[in-house]
Amino acid sequence: MGQSHRLLLVEQLDAIGASTSDVRPRAQHLRNSGLEVRTLAIAPEGDDDLQHGTSERPQPGLDCFSPIDAAERVNRTAAEWHADAIVWVSATRGGGEIARSLSDRAPAWWWPSGWSAAREAGPLSPFAPGLTPADASPADAERGRTSRLSLWDGPYALVATPMAAGEAEELFDAFARAADQRDEVDLVVLDRHDAALERLARSAGLEQRVHFVGRAPREAENAWVQNARVSFVTLAEPLSAGLVRRSLGSGCPLLAVGRDAEPVSDWLRAHGVSWSRPGAGRLAWDSVADALHRTPAVETAIQRGRALVAHGLAAEVTTRLRAALAGAQAKRDRAA
Repeated sequence: MGQSHRLLLVEQLDAIGASTSDVRPRAQHLRNSGLEVRTLAIAPEGDDDLQHGTSERPQPGLDCFSPIDAAERVNRTAAEWHADAIVWVSATRGGGEIARSLSDRAPAWWWPSGWSAAREAGPLSPFAPGLTPADASPADAERGRTSRLSLWDGPYALVATPMAAGEAEELFDAFARAADQRDEVDLVVLDRHDAALERLARSAGLEQRVHFVGRAPREAENAWVQNARVSFVTLAEPLSAGLVRRSLGSGCPLLAVGRDAEPVSDWLRAHGVSWSRPGAGRLAWDSVADALHRTPAVETAIQRGRALVAHGLAAEVTTRLRAALAGAQAKRDRAA
């Protein structure tokens, strides 16, 4: 497989923690393996969510489209550039509805960039079946090790993603028990104020300790995560695997909340970066307490998380993609 193979890399920013700044390291990984890569990004239009993009710093050389005309622009670019294949990066399985409008002039595959609780799936097959989103997502380990001043006065636990009511109730109950003797620890939520969730916090006895600070742009996310005692993630909305890896690279222990987020918990346990008990069903208050106190088991998980992220992308990403390209080329040769 030589440099003559042209790969159109389409990054759909459809998850919490996704950003246009994720495109470059993913593309560079492929270029380092000898592929010629062109990049496009699909981002929500008119969204004031800083994490998703309109107020983010523009990425030089990256064309960014809205979902409305994304498929047409992707098809046009693939045809004009004579792309040998398209790789569609998204947390939505199979690329979601937008990918259904792709032309069939070039083979297209899905690259999972995160987890989603949605059952709907798009038409694309993964080029590396069985490869989990977090094993296939890049993260800037050096940036995660850069010291940043805390954005909060005092110790805090962080909720890095939006929560539905059931997840919030589960988390608030566990946190209230774990921090019962730790009045100095607050719970900071990276989401807009939600009156219903605030009522749940009051019911759990946390009315003065839960703070909604809005969604964070990438640089603020790094500071929040780096200084948190523990970070919680949910799948109330699709979750970027890059956010998980950046958190681990920053030395922040992670716990997933809610039954939908079990695939995230499974991945953390499979890689030795979790201290929580499997099969509990709900977030265990003692797992939260261990994180707040930074027990030896938590410290071990932190060190393993840093090492895991420093190791980089799974090597089979490039290997499996090359195999898919070779198979597609062989099929075209037979047809000719």
